[in-house]
Amino acid sequence: MVADICSLLEEELLPAGPGGHALPVVVKVTTDCKFFASGSFQGVTGDISRVSHKCIRQMTDGRWFARTEWYVNFPCNDISQNERAFGLTCLVGFPQLQGANDCTHMAIRAPPDQPGACVSPKGFHPISVQLVCKHKKRFMQVCARFHGSSHDAFILWQSNIPDLFVPGTSLKGWLLGNKGYPLQTWLVTPLRNPTSNEQQERHNANHMSTRCVTEQAIGMLKMHFRCLDRSGGALRGSLG
Repeated sequence: MVADICSLLEEELLPAGPGGHALPVVVKVTTDCKFFASGSFQGVTGDISRVSHKCIRQMTDGRWFARTEWYVNFPCNDISQNERAFGLTCLVGFPQLQGANDCTHMAIRAPPDQPGACVSPKGFHPISVQLVCKHKKRFMQVCARFHGSSHDAFILWQSNIPDLFVPGTSLKGWLLGNKGYPLQTWLVTPLRNPTSNEQQERHNANHMSTRCVTEQAIGMLKMHFRCLDRSGGALRGSLG
């Protein structure tokens, strides 16, 4: 994996000019990987590799972002749609599903101009990240540009997800969303007040069992990349 990343980014990470003591590409890549895994550049990565934070910024500012669509995408061709629908239907029987979405908080440093703004009830400054996942716990869409005080439904409408389901497009089926989202023709939410009707109770149970794919994927993401989890500290970046 490290060798693949080095090969992919080698030309961009090489020093721009001659002279100096530029870090080898493999050192830059492994330093970044250590930061992503631990969440504490100064506390762990800096002590080990003795490099500055510029190494991290060189990797994250544009290098990874420019390649996001290579790995995080929502293909709408028939083969991809059928694969997603079959995989999610196999879980509990929901037909024609294309994925499940959810939002999660990720800690960032306090905004320098408004340090008291957007503090979560848990006492940290978060951004709210919307993620759409398919049955293989693979993310297909990410929207990470709003403060943690933003409502899930607001983030959904500001993302490109609604445009994918505009009538007349090639994408068929729907997504699953939690009760914080509005019910749409392409977004299925749990029933807010299920009666004693067995079908309604089964709908909510199946909905929860299927949508937990995204919750599990988010948990795995934060477990592997502690920089995204509050236990690893706050990201050095900020919205703005």
